[in-house]
Amino acid sequence: MSGNKRALTYGNVLLFVLVLNFFLPRLLPGGPIDYILGGENGAVLMSEAQKTALLGYYQLDKPMGQQFLHYVKGLVTLDFGPSITYKSPALEVIKGRLPWTLLIVGSSAVLSILIGLGAGLMSAWRHAGRADRALLLSMVGLSAIPEFLIGMLLLIGFSVQWSWFPLGGASTPFLPSHLWWDRVGDVLRHATLPILTLTAAQVASLYLFMRNEAVRVLQEPFVEFAWAKGLNRRTILLRHAARNALLPIVTMITLRIGGLMAGSVLAETVFSYPGIGRLLQEAILSRDYPLLHALFLVMTVFVLLLNMMADAIYPRLDPRVGRGNGDGPAMLRRAEGVEGRGGLL
Repeated sequence: MSGNKRALTYGNVLLFVLVLNFFLPRLLPGGPIDYILGGENGAVLMSEAQKTALLGYYQLDKPMGQQFLHYVKGLVTLDFGPSITYKSPALEVIKGRLPWTLLIVGSSAVLSILIGLGAGLMSAWRHAGRADRALLLSMVGLSAIPEFLIGMLLLIGFSVQWSWFPLGGASTPFLPSHLWWDRVGDVLRHATLPILTLTAAQVASLYLFMRNEAVRVLQEPFVEFAWAKGLNRRTILLRHAARNALLPIVTMITLRIGGLMAGSVLAETVFSYPGIGRLLQEAILSRDYPLLHALFLVMTVFVLLLNMMADAIYPRLDPRVGRGNGDGPAMLRRAEGVEGRGGLL
């Protein structure tokens, strides 16, 4: 796909998601005022004049068309208005939560990639052996455990039973020490269990994908040719098998990282971690439209940037991708037919 076509595709996807972003929260039953009043029973007493004033303040009393135009203006100016729950600008609320999510999502992404791809490559190298069978059974068993259950088990074991890690939060309030390494250590202690939970939830699928791709590549004729040339095991495994197997996995990795952002909702809820995953849950429950609009925008841009990064990485893994007319996917499909005759030798 050429650069112009790719940019047009990303633009269309972004436009579609932004329009959907406006209507989806409004399709949920109830609304922000119902949440403020305490649900259908109206636990919080409020006069009709107060309700009208509240609707007018958040511009929820206007027709849907005018609300949509106000939403589009907010997209252009990056001003979605004040959060109904936090009474602060929506983007400011997100800025306070985003670093915590990036910490656990980024760390778990790196760990799951290193462990999953490394274990998958080793398992493929020892295909049908004891190590391969043990790793395969372990990863299949791990993939069957839901993410929230992994988090609960870690919380009960390492926080409740042994008190090695805190029960929740991102840092200790009023930490007595003012030394920076004590503060960093405190943040890492709070982030350890959420990171392990997200890593365990992702590592099995990456392992299985890498193992299957590496087994396929190691059976190709060009690997036998590499053995015949007298190349050592390390060169064959890393330069030829791993590099050829990584090409179809790049897209999966970027999608998994994007999924971690949304998947952090469960981990952050279990550990009471103040990231945007938990913030998204709170915004959905409170029908906080400004906050939902800002959150969905941040997540959409994050996923699109990851896909753009995957498009940039593809040609570096295989120079044949993106040559000629720039049609990367078409070149990739044609490359699959010649891979067995020489690969990336």
